[in-house]
Amino acid sequence: MTWRRATAPKQPYYRLLAVIICSFPVAFCLTHPTDFAVLDAFRKGLNNSHLLGWPVGGSDPCGPPRWPHLACLDGRVTSIQAKDLGLKGTLPPNFNRLTELQNLGLQRNNLSGKLPTFRGLSKLQFAYLDKNQFDTIPADFFQGLTSLQTLSLDLNPLNSSGWTIPQDLKSSANLSLLRMSGCNLVGELPYFLGTLQNLTWLQLSHNRLTGALPVSLRGHKRIEVLKLNDQGSAGLNGTVDIIASMVGLKQVWLHLNRFRGAIPAGMDAVTGLTELLLYRNNFTGLVPVGLTKLEKLEILDLSFNDLSPPLPKFKPTLVLSIRGNPKFWDGSPAENASW
Repeated sequence: MTWRRATAPKQPYYRLLAVIICSFPVAFCLTHPTDFAVLDAFRKGLNNSHLLGWPVGGSDPCGPPRWPHLACLDGRVTSIQAKDLGLKGTLPPNFNRLTELQNLGLQRNNLSGKLPTFRGLSKLQFAYLDKNQFDTIPADFFQGLTSLQTLSLDLNPLNSSGWTIPQDLKSSANLSLLRMSGCNLVGELPYFLGTLQNLTWLQLSHNRLTGALPVSLRGHKRIEVLKLNDQGSAGLNGTVDIIASMVGLKQVWLHLNRFRGAIPAGMDAVTGLTELLLYRNNFTGLVPVGLTKLEKLEILDLSFNDLSPPLPKFKPTLVLSIRGNPKFWDGSPAENASW
């Protein structure tokens, strides 16, 4: 008879591994080395990195404890929120290696120099870089930003000789807000802007854009804010019939351009309109009666055009300006009109 020594049942290795992981959580929460390299380069490129509050010599941004202004998931940086800190310096050229980045807020600082490419940041949804001093934007900056919903580059002196809105941006089909005022944009508005069906805010003021409004904007129902004012000596031109078909509009700023022709008669279809600024253009003809039917309209500025009387009767609470239209002056201005 052969005797065998009894043995305890074998425990699966995965149970032992689970015990080890739970016992040493910090060891398994280290920041991805590539992400740390980018953040380390970022702080080294700042003249006043102490404003970030990141620990001197620290090497684990995702913690614990997590560094200020960051959010992480599984050791990857997903958000940087460092607005209004007065940061001075540049962004590192390897910034687009933060491949899990979803939300970036660096607005209202004093960052300068060349913007790094954002090419391939396919998970980036929100990018606020406005009100800094970036002076160059690379040609491939917009490539592969397929998740982008918000892009704000306002008031950066980019490419002083001028640059055009790149076709790469049309791959950002989820784009809802696009603000690039005061960025030295030149050329015509690209057709693809009207094909971005999620777009609700389009602000490209204070640039040097030329040409007509793209026909692709006709019938766009989602855009609420359209600000294309102040385009310099050449300015945008052509008619503005398209805006009467953009029934979602709330704010329309087209002043200080070279638009011509009549103010569209069908504006009463844009029922949510609150502001219509058309001053200092070349509009002619009558002020359409349909504008008087817009119950939410608060500001209507038609000054310095070549419009003709009669002036329809508007509600007394409307802030209305028609000064600088010489054909209107008959000695009896409208009660609520500014001459």
